[in-house]
Amino acid sequence: MSSLVGEFEELRVGVERLRTLLENLVVRGLRACGPDELTQIQSHARHLEQAGAGHVAAVLLELHGQIERDDRASAETLLKAQTSVRLLERLLTLRVVAGAYDRAIAIADAGEGDAEE
Repeated sequence: MSSLVGEFEELRVGVERLRTLLENLVVRGLRACGPDELTQIQSHARHLEQAGAGHVAAVLLELHGQIERDDRASAETLLKAQTSVRLLERLLTLRVVAGAYDRAIAIADAGEGDAEE
């Protein structure tokens, strides 16, 4: 179970970094996006794909391509990426809380079993 918590924590840290990167792109503008940011976007996309968040990874790769092509649709895709990342963050939070709740119930049930004996 602790390995699962570690995986969620690693993913949470990655999502937080990605969210910060996307927010910086909003503030600075997409045309100011350089090779470092493009590499980071691609790296985050690979990581999320491996973690099972293919939808978010696909939006990031689409954003990456649009920024490289200087496509005007990149601003809309940036907003989609931000929305997808925030939704992923909420889903992860719900899974972590559900797991903690299930563990607490199991501990409480085990304690009741000991009290009955």
